[in-house]
Order: sequence, then C-alpha cells, then structure tokens
Amino acid sequence: MLKRSYRTQESLVRYWAQKGVELCADIDDESLMPVAEGVEAAIERMEEDRLVVLIGASGCGKSSLLAGMVGCPVLGRVRCEHLYLRWRYQDNGGDSQHCRFVPEPNLYGLELVDTADCTQPAVAEAVTPLLSKADAVVAVVDAREWQSAPAWDMMQDLPVEQGPACLVALTFADKLDAMQTVTLCDQVRQWCAERLGRVIPVYQLNAANATMAGEFGDKVQAAMESSTGGLRAAIREVMRQGGDLLYKQGSVLKARDAVARTDSGFLQGIEQEIDNFLARQMQGVRNCVLNYAAAAQRCMPRLLQQMRKSLGWFLSSVVLIRLESYGHATENLYFRLVCNDVSHQQEELDKQFVVSCGSHWRSVRPRMKQTLHCEIGEFPAQALEDELKLLRGRISTTLYEPFRYLKMRSSYASLFKCQVEWMRFFVVCLCLSLIVAGVLGLLALDSLAFVALAIAACFWLLGSLIHFLVVRRIGKLVGASAEPLRDNLAVHMESMVQDMIVSRVTAYRRLYTEPRQRVAAYETSLAPLQQRQSEIFRQLRAAVPRM
Repeated sequence: MLKRSYRTQESLVRYWAQKGVELCADIDDESLMPVAEGVEAAIERMEEDRLVVLIGASGCGKSSLLAGMVGCPVLGRVRCEHLYLRWRYQDNGGDSQHCRFVPEPNLYGLELVDTADCTQPAVAEAVTPLLSKADAVVAVVDAREWQSAPAWDMMQDLPVEQGPACLVALTFADKLDAMQTVTLCDQVRQWCAERLGRVIPVYQLNAANATMAGEFGDKVQAAMESSTGGLRAAIREVMRQGGDLLYKQGSVLKARDAVARTDSGFLQGIEQEIDNFLARQMQGVRNCVLNYAAAAQRCMPRLLQQMRKSLGWFLSSVVLIRLESYGHATENLYFRLVCNDVSHQQEELDKQFVVSCGSHWRSVRPRMKQTLHCEIGEFPAQALEDELKLLRGRISTTLYEPFRYLKMRSSYASLFKCQVEWMRFFVVCLCLSLIVAGVLGLLALDSLAFVALAIAACFWLLGSLIHFLVVRRIGKLVGASAEPLRDNLAVHMESMVQDMIVSRVTAYRRLYTEPRQRVAAYETSLAPLQQRQSEIFRQLRAAVPRM
C-alpha cells in the first residue's frame, strides 16, 4: 500500500534538529546562523509532500490503479474532468480547480496526481511541468496498444540522474494471449532502454484488483525511497545538516571551555594594553597643560579688540553710563574666549583619541573572536564621542577657578571705576557749556554763544584725547593680566587634564564591559549547554532510519 514511510523517524529527526537550532540562541554565536538556516531549509524540504504522478491514455485504468495503491476507493470514483486532479490529505492550498483533499490516513504526506487523457496536447502540456517536480512517475499503459502509449513522449525529457523514480504499469494484459504475456514485459523494458535511454521497471497488473494495486503501491514506494530525492534521503540530509550544526556548536563550546579553564589572561592583556595607552597619554599632560594655559595670551588680542570697540574712540556719556559694568563684562568675555579656545583644543584631542581607540578596537576584534569566540562588533565611535562631549562640559567649571583666584573681576572693575571722576567732570563741563551756548543763543548774543560752543568743543576734544590715552593704558594693564592668568591656569588645570585623560580612557574601557560579562557568563552556562548539545546529538543520530 502506498503511504508516507518513516513517519516516526521523520518526526524524531525534525524534533531534535529543531532543538539543535534552538540551542543556537542560547550559545549566541553568529557563526552558527548560516548552518542553522541550512538545517531549517532541510527540514522544510523533508516536510514537503511526496508527489506521485500517473500518466496515460484515457481508459487505461489510472484512476482505479490510484485508488488501489492507497486503499481508498473514492479516488477511483471521481472522474477527472480537468487536465489533471490532485489528491491530498490536507486542504487544497487555494487550487480549487484541480485539487481535492480526502482525510485518508494513507494520503498524509502524499500528493497523487491523476491525469486526463494524455493523448490530448493540452493535457500533456499541463502535466509535463509536474513530472520534473515528482518523486515518482507511473506510466499506465494499455498492454494492447503499448507502443502507441502517450507516456513515452512525456517521459522522453525526464533526467536519468537526480530525476523522479519511473515505473511502468501494464494494464489489460489479461486480454492478450498467453504467449504475448510471457514476453511482454521484456519487450517493454527493451523499448524503454532504446527509446528513453534508461532501464525502467515494468509490471503487469489488473488495475481493478485492489490487492495487485496495493502491491504495486509498495513497489512505487520502494522506488521513491531508493531514489536520491526520496524521503529517507531527505531525512538523512536533515540529520547531516543537524550533525554539522551540532558539531560546530560543540567546537564553539569546546573553545569556550578552554577559555573558562584558563585564567583571564587574554582580557588582562587587553586591560594592560589600555593601561599602556593611558600611560602614554599621561606622558603628554604637561605639554597639554601649557597649550591650554597659553590660551590666556592667545585670546588677549581679541579681548582688547572687543574692549576697544566697546569703549569707542571718543568721549561719550554712553561710555560713562556703562563704565561700571565694563569690569564684569570684560572678565566674562575673557573667560568665554579662553574657555572656547581650551574646549576647541580638547575637542581636537578627543577626535585623535577616538581615532586611536578605533584602531585599537579593530586590532582587538579579530583577536577576541579567535581567542574567546566573542564577536564585539564594529567600533561604537558615536557612543564614545557622546561620552567625551559630556566630559568636555566640565572644563568651564575648572577654568573659572584661576579667574576667581586672581580676582580679575574686581581688578577690572576698579580699573574702569577709576575713570569715572574725570570722565564725569568732562561730560558735565561739556553739557554746561552747551547749555550756556543755547541760552546765549536764545538771548541773541551770538558771539558769546559761539565762544561757549568753542569751550564745549575744547572740553570734548581734550576729554577724547584723555579717553584715548586712558583706553591705551587700560589695554596695557588688562594685557598684563594674561601672564599671571597663564601661570595660574597651568597650576589649576594640571589635575583637570589628568582627570580628563583618565575619564576618557575609562570611557573607552567601559566599551569592553559587555564582552567581559559575556565571557564571565561562560563559566555558569557552559556545562548545561554542553550537556544539551551532547544529548541532542545522540538523539538525532538514533532517530535516523537504518539502511
């Protein structure tokens, strides 16, 4: 009787192969994924229905033979009204025109195709694509007209190797005389060898005889199983793929076991490399501090230029009104200029640091993968840059300490405050002269009014000259404060630079936290994983059908 064989073995092999695939998630190694995908693909191929196609002329007994092969009389009572008819155990998959499903246990895992009259070109054209996908092709031939059977033309192009199993069922042989029956099978075999170039098993049977049809179904099943595309071969392919996966899993676990049995020498080596990196960075602390401190002198020309622009070139009441706030504004501007300069330098150093860390990461990645079987991925440059940006935010707090220590705000404020008295005197005299000139002008004393205006002009010119000289003197005094600020910056910033270097190396060191935790987890998870892998491999080998 034709039915899907090796159901138990198929179920067991599928179960344990899938367990092997599930084990990949717990092992967590990217190298296992391609092999696991191969196992899943092999399982899908194994679960496909075995396809058997019967071809022949109308009235040669295809439907009756099909019903007897699976022991289901229903298959012989339905007339094939279309080009072909597909019999399946499960639903039709949307092909309502050709497909019928019958809950017959022997049909589980099978698909049987009953064709209409294959002498019709439309039928032959529709059925031919199914033949290349079939696991077995049964040519049902009327023994009385076997040389003109349409099956020979349809089987002409089937491949000999890697093709479906082919069988010939001679029906109505009982209608021939005894002498013809004796030599009929040999004649058909020779015909097939000459015309098709292959040896095909030939059987005489009565399609209406259920016993003979059932025995023929056994032969069809045996032919399918002996072919390279049979179910047994598919089961063995799943086992082979699953065995490869489990073997590779065993290699990964063995490598992790070797890592777990040794000390953490490799990770300590990485830590030592980072420590050496830190030591080299610390060697440049002094030069870095001096470069930062030099910002006090680099920013001074811009400070003086801005101060000169704010004070103006001539005496004005506006400058007098703002004079008391110039000390605070000058100190704030100086601090911002120095802070921006230092921040820009630090940003450039951070970029160089990220490049160096990226080079080191790329050198560690293959070593980590080879030694610890741990994939750390691409260098997370953005995460490190974000961390360094936060560290740069601390610069302003440290930089303000020298400004406060030198009392630059109060010294600048007193410097500008000293100019208030003389500037107020000149502004008041200028204003009084203009008032007197206006009053005299109203009294029509033009000559005296011009004299008052001349006096006002003299006050303005003299005040502007003094203002020019005072601004120059203030500029020199403010410029002189750059040197003590540079020395104080050098003193106060040394610890800050050291902390910055340690903090950013620590930020890079933290990127290895996950690999360290993963390797540490090997010690606790390794033994259960090894036990599962060994048990799955043993059960998978035991489930494979014997030859």
